[in-house]
Amino acid sequence: MKGKSQGSNQSSAPLGVTDFIATAYNTEAEWSLVAVKAPIDQVAAAFADFRKPKRWLRDVPRANAAEVDDVDSSLVSILQTKGNPWTVVVRELFDVTEFGMNEVMLIAKTLSSKLKTRAITFVAEDTSGAIAYDLFDGGKLLEHAEWEEGGSFFSFQSTLRKQPALDAVTQEFADEVFCREGIYLPACYPKSDGEKVWLCVEKVSAGAVERADLMDLGEQEAGGDEDDDA
Repeated sequence: MKGKSQGSNQSSAPLGVTDFIATAYNTEAEWSLVAVKAPIDQVAAAFADFRKPKRWLRDVPRANAAEVDDVDSSLVSILQTKGNPWTVVVRELFDVTEFGMNEVMLIAKTLSSKLKTRAITFVAEDTSGAIAYDLFDGGKLLEHAEWEEGGSFFSFQSTLRKQPALDAVTQEFADEVFCREGIYLPACYPKSDGEKVWLCVEKVSAGAVERADLMDLGEQEAGGDEDDDA
């Protein structure tokens, strides 16, 4: 199965990771995110309870993307796409930290258990070239995969299937996983100017984003030490 993007098929709802990855590859191919199969209000509330953000900005304005610059790394995007039961939580984009990559695993496991639903992480780190996902259901890990784009699997464990027989693991593999789950990752990113915040949406995803909440983590994005010292 090949992913269907908003740009390639306007008559059907978009699915997959192609649009999201294309935007990331235009800057720094790094991200850490979680998709949770639950309404945005439930996911946002559970994330807020988990992370205790400085501010929860509901249904922020959306604008057409022009240039990917000055992305506010303290803002977590929580996204609802039209006609899709999954909510996407973009923890970090274009510049990931070890803390953020580790945290999405805990977020996915916690929210999957709390909301009694499925959740999947998706992370990429440019220096090592590693890409990975972890699929949970009810807090239990169902499948884990890690690979290098165009290379082989570093690891693959699953209670659902055998390791796919692939000579080279490409982004099409991740696209198939997310399409099979019915998930779309929109091409967008948060920006701010003082107290003003908004979501920049690439043209390919402009018709897909129905609502965007932003969680302002303040100084917490550095790794959570501020909370520990408070």
